Amino acid sequence: MSSLALSYIVNLLSRREYSEFELRCKMQEKAFCEDEINQALSQVQQKHWQSDKRFTENYIHARAQRGYGFNRIRQELKQLKGIRSQVIDEIMTELEIDWSVLAHTTLRKKFPDYAKCDDLKTKQKIWRYMLSHGFFADDFKQYIGMSKEESEWDV
Repeated sequence: MSSLALSYIVNLLSRREYSEFELRCKMQEKAFCEDEINQALSQVQQKHWQSDKRFTENYIHARAQRGYGFNRIRQELKQLKGIRSQVIDEIMTELEIDWSVLAHTTLRKKFPDYAKCDDLKTKQKIWRYMLSHGFFADDFKQYIGMSKEESEWDV
């Protein structure tokens, strides 16, 4: 195994957590061969320097703190970070995040006067914002008092 490949991974991991998929992509960009990549990744995982579970847990915490909901975080982990659905579901269950409370916090932060808004256009703007940030409609619609008839996007 190339010590250069291992050094490269250790250097990356010394700065922040990476998923296995991200490390593999970065190493492919640097033109390491597949055997070197596999051996280096195997070694750092055996030493617990890299863990997709730990990465997933930290990522979920960080994105939830930034006001993103279950759907958005799950999609990012699968598509951008290469984390398997099984790992995501396991960690999401372990963390026991109250998505309704998080939705309310996000709503208050982005729309401080949301309780006073009566017009349909503003409610729909709030609705779109919350859905685009990955929240389920059930997590936030009770806070904006929007009936099913008013909503075009009832999910």
